Amino acid sequence: MDIYLIIFMLLLLVGSVVTYIYYLNDKSTQLSTITSGICPSCNDSSIEMIDQRGAGCGPKLVTFRCTNCGYENSFSINTGSCGI
Repeated sequence: MDIYLIIFMLLLLVGSVVTYIYYLNDKSTQLSTITSGICPSCNDSSIEMIDQRGAGCGPKLVTFRCTNCGYENSFSINTGSCGI
């Protein structure tokens, strides 16, 4: 009975990792499309940055919105290290 529980837990873990990797890949594709100035939803060049948070060292949280279709998404962008 314990072997079935272990197999179930391993399948759940592998499924979670694969889903998270797929999510990060999709997020990366969206960010690369946005950095070229195109909305990933409507493929129009009406994307704009509406919010940018983070100061100093560490990642920034940047939010983009499309003025045409209403697409909105936030990305955590690593700005580099401080060199301390």
